[in-house]
Amino acid sequence: MTNGLALWLQGTQAIAAVATTISVMIALYVALIREPRKAAEERRRHQAQVDALRRAARKRVAAQARKVVPSCVRAPMFGDSWWTVRIDNTSNAVTTILAVDVAAIDADGIRVPDGCRQASNTMPVDQAFDRSIRAALSGGGSEGSQRGTRLSPALKHAVQNALVGHLATEWERTLPPNHHTVMAYTTAKPEYTLRVTIDYEDEAGYQWRRTDISPPKRMGKELE
Repeated sequence: MTNGLALWLQGTQAIAAVATTISVMIALYVALIREPRKAAEERRRHQAQVDALRRAARKRVAAQARKVVPSCVRAPMFGDSWWTVRIDNTSNAVTTILAVDVAAIDADGIRVPDGCRQASNTMPVDQAFDRSIRAALSGGGSEGSQRGTRLSPALKHAVQNALVGHLATEWERTLPPNHHTVMAYTTAKPEYTLRVTIDYEDEAGYQWRRTDISPPKRMGKELE
């Protein structure tokens, strides 16, 4: 009986030792393998979510930047060398204009130093107004009827820009949503065209550069 009890106790102790060993191994597995793996998976999932949010934010910022648009058109009502340069902010956020560069371009596409100049108020106001009115009334886009002469929207828009650009003395630097700023320029030769380059900053503080013929290019710090 004593020997049987001793053997039973030894067996119980062996089983307990094995159970303890298994428990320790499970604990080590949890601590060293499963939990770190789970944590790594959580980190990867979190990073993927952060990356997706950043990509979406970059797309939104870039989309807004594309809505700040410089343009230039001739203003023949003032003369063969007259142009109207305009910057539109059609985004839904305030844009700050940092710099505006307007250059003359010859027939070969080469920049001409001193080939153009700002022409605001270089013509008497009454003369500028008179030319604008005559251009509007004689424009091919006007419609005659018994109700009088009605300007097409495109012609009315062009005449208004030309007149406002002539009266402006400096660029507006802060453009709220759906606002614009406009300026008159003349070229040294009628055959020259203009190239407009603007630097601007969006509401998030990112800076951009674009021309009237190219999309915006981000300058400075990376998009976060």
